Amino acid sequence: MLLVHGMQAADTPIAQLSDALARMAQTLSDIGTPLFGATDAAPTVDVRLVRDAFKRDIAVCIESLQFHDRLTQQLTHARDILTGLAANKLLARGPNVPAKDGAPEGSIELF
Repeated sequence: MLLVHGMQAADTPIAQLSDALARMAQTLSDIGTPLFGATDAAPTVDVRLVRDAFKRDIAVCIESLQFHDRLTQQLTHARDILTGLAANKLLARGPNVPAKDGAPEGSIELF
């Protein structure tokens, strides 16, 4: 259930991140080098508008990456649960033999 919910909830943040990155790339492409001072020409756009748009898009990217972090934590948690369940089943099926069976008292077996 945790995996299904996590994967269903992933669509929107992934789309938002992709859209924000595309908008920023398009803005940089449209503006060209004058924004970065590579030429003597003045920027043809209002730098404040560009800055505000980037501020919003960067906030969307940060929020989307935070979602990705939460999703990764949930998937790690699900993996740990499944690994623990598998290990418990393997232990339950194994023979009931003491770990030191046949070893001299006080010895440590490494392999």
